[in-house]
Order: sequence, then C-alpha cells, then structure tokens
Amino acid sequence: MRPTLLALALFLAGTLNISAEMLTLTDKQGRSIKADVVSVDNDKVKIRRDDGQPFELPLANLSEPDQQRLRAWAKANIPKLGPDAITLEFSRAKFGTEKESQSEGAVTAYKDQWGYSIMLTNRSKQPISDIRAEYILFVKQDASSMPQEKNPGFRRVKHTSKPDPIPLHGKITFRTETVPSYRYVLAPGWVWGTGGNKPIKDTLHGMWLRIYVGTDLVLEKITPENLVKTEKWGD
Repeated sequence: MRPTLLALALFLAGTLNISAEMLTLTDKQGRSIKADVVSVDNDKVKIRRDDGQPFELPLANLSEPDQQRLRAWAKANIPKLGPDAITLEFSRAKFGTEKESQSEGAVTAYKDQWGYSIMLTNRSKQPISDIRAEYILFVKQDASSMPQEKNPGFRRVKHTSKPDPIPLHGKITFRTETVPSYRYVLAPGWVWGTGGNKPIKDTLHGMWLRIYVGTDLVLEKITPENLVKTEKWGD
C-alpha cells in the first residue's frame, strides 16, 4: 500500500468503531496487515485476519499511532465481567475504643468502633478498575436498655467506598466505615434500675454489601443471610 493510501486508511480507521471495521495495522518496520480487532489484553492485541484466521500481536510491535488507538479502544470496550470475576473474603473487627466514666464511677461507658475488613480477588482475565462498594451496616441494639421494646430492631448505617483498582490476578483489601457500638458496664455492687448487673451493649450484627464495576452490579453479599427476610436495601 502506498504511503498516501496507508495514511488515509489509518485516518478512516481512527474515525470508525474499530471493533467492527476491518483495519490496516502497521508494525514498526512499516509492514501492514488487514484485520478485525477482537480484543486488547495484557499488552497484546488479538485480531482476525481478512482470511478469517485468528492471530495475536504484541502491541509494542505496532506503530505508535496504532498502539494509542488500540489502547483507547480497549478503555472504551471493556468486556462485561462474569458472575465469578471477583471473589470476596471478609471479617468483622473492632478498630478502636473510647472509654469514659459515668454516674460518679458507677458506670464505665465504652464506645467501640466496629467495621468489616474486605478482600476482593480478581478472577477475571483483565485488570478491574472503577470499583464502587455500597454497603449497609446493621447494629443490633441491646433490648435490655429499652425495656419498653421487646425487639428494638437494627440501627442502619449506609456508606459508599471507592476501593483501589484490582490488578490482573491480584487482590486488594479495604475497610468499611466504622459504626459506634456502645457498652455500659456497672461497677461491682451496683445494679441497673430495671434489675440485674449484666453489661448493656450494642453489636455490629451484619452487613449488606454490593460491589459495582462502573454501573454494573457484579457482586452482592448479605451476612448473616437471614437479614434478607426482615431488611430491604432501600429502607
């Protein structure tokens, strides 16, 4: 192909959706090939030649204009992630405590900060970015602190986090926001006005987690699972 025709072909290719057009790709030695782009992954481009045969080329072997155009195409045409693209491990943990004395030393109050540590593992064949974690933390209130209520229910705290991108075959760990859980402990010899001397405490009971990549919901976890029987995401 003469230089002027090659330049025209490259210009037209750059103005079209290159995933659906037969392109002329040129390597750094000036050799050209006509092909459909199938995918760009791990610094390699998979193509289908005009004779129908699949082929794989290192991006670094192509001309700089072709490399830039193919990388731009890859960002604009990220494949949909499958249902097992991201796997999840998590643990509940106390991340801090504040302490103060009340009622002239009869009661010690603790404000514990509880949350979850979450690990996401990339099981897909591409790096994963633009991740958003939305979650609700459920705090179970101690019914003994509210004798007028047999079942005081949950205090709900909703947050959004932006985890780091997950590299290919990699994993990341992030923490949810923490929620305060209060404990009230009586000094020896004292009793509550309602009777008894057991500590009154709230508990981080569970979590409803949704992981999005872009606008796609790719993972959802409810722990404990029976929360779904009484709780709704939109409440």
